[in-house]
Amino acid sequence: MNSKQKRKKKQQLISLYGNYCWWCRQDLLQTNLTFDHLLPQSRGGSDSFENLRLSCFPCNNSRGNSLYPPVTKKLNYF
Repeated sequence: MNSKQKRKKKQQLISLYGNYCWWCRQDLLQTNLTFDHLLPQSRGGSDSFENLRLSCFPCNNSRGNSLYPPVTKKLNYF
C-alpha cells in the first residue's frame, strides 16, 4: 500500500471500529494507531479489511507474528 492508500484504509477502519486500540481499547489519536494484521503478513495475511485492525504500538509490537492477542497489557474485552 502506498501512503495515500494507507490513509484511506485507516480512515475506513476508524469509521468501522472507532479511534481506539482493537486489543486494549485505549482511545488514541489517529496518528498513534498502527495497522495490525490479524493473520500476520509473514503467515500469509493480506491487507484486506477483514484482516486489518488498528492498534496501539505496544499491543501491535508485542504480538509480532503471533496469531494470539498481545500479553503486555490487561485487555479490556468488555
